[in-house]
Amino acid sequence: MLLVCGFTVPDTDSAGFTAQATRAVELLTAQPGCVRAVLGRSADEPDRWALTVEFTSVVAYRRAMSPFDVREHVIPFLSRGDASAYEILATGTDGAVDQRVSVVAADAGTAGPRDASGPATPRA
Repeated sequence: MLLVCGFTVPDTDSAGFTAQATRAVELLTAQPGCVRAVLGRSADEPDRWALTVEFTSVVAYRRAMSPFDVREHVIPFLSRGDASAYEILATGTDGAVDQRVSVVAADAGTAGPRDASGPATPRA
């Protein structure tokens, strides 16, 4: 699972932002199931930043967001940006692609709380 968050940071706040981002990376990568975190700055637009954090699963992501220090520091930091979570469907290394089957149910876009028992039709 990927957590991807984009930020717009004025030059006057880049030092404070970098300190907060570094703390968020420290806290998240210390959590079980966190594979890696990458913080980057746009080469074309220096006020644009991105943080990508990879987790082994959705469960690992949710558990990583639970500890008090993460809720105290990381959640407010992520709220500064535009965060989204993505399931990983393909990875590549040395020219080889490993494709994965989606675990999101086919009816995920229409399922609601009343459907909490599970999807009617699993995604194939």
